[in-house]
Amino acid sequence: MQPSFEPETAAAVAAVLSNPVRLRLVERLLAGPCIVGDLVEATGLGQAVVSKQLGLLRAAGLLACAPQGRCREYRLASPGDAAALVAALGGLAKACAANLRDCPKQAVRSPRTDEKRIRQ
Repeated sequence: MQPSFEPETAAAVAAVLSNPVRLRLVERLLAGPCIVGDLVEATGLGQAVVSKQLGLLRAAGLLACAPQGRCREYRLASPGDAAALVAALGGLAKACAANLRDCPKQAVRSPRTDEKRIRQ
């Protein structure tokens, strides 16, 4: 059976949305268009972080932006599809939460510390 979508394209979109910061921005933009300052305030993140992540979302085609005075207003390119995707991800996250702890893909490598470098 052929999938009803292109798996490569869906995987690329999933990769863009695999960052929690970008998901927070998408979730906030579901409420309506915003300028960067509003997103900074809503998320508590720095302006540079928000701007960089908005640029990545925009480059992927998930956002559109338009001049709004001296600022740029960002909005979701396809709000209905984005809402459905966020809802689906939320549902999957709840359903899979217990198993994700033990998933090998989620294993975190221990950070290299300065103490290890000094001993070498």
